[in-house]
Amino acid sequence: MAAARAGITTVMLPARNRRDWDDIPPSARDKLRFVWLETVGDALAATLASGEEGQDRIVPVPALGS
Repeated sequence: MAAARAGITTVMLPARNRRDWDDIPPSARDKLRFVWLETVGDALAATLASGEEGQDRIVPVPALGS
């Protein structure tokens, strides 16, 4: 929710946090693109793929409860 308020459009989250999807308000879900990560390699691939100018800024978000 804070990401949406801050104008961030893409967030990367650990795949295990997908279970918390229903806790994210629909208004925030509609504003954000979620990248679900299984490995560090997934994070690198998503970050490097978005490195072109004009692409969304991707900010990794730590796992809930960590």
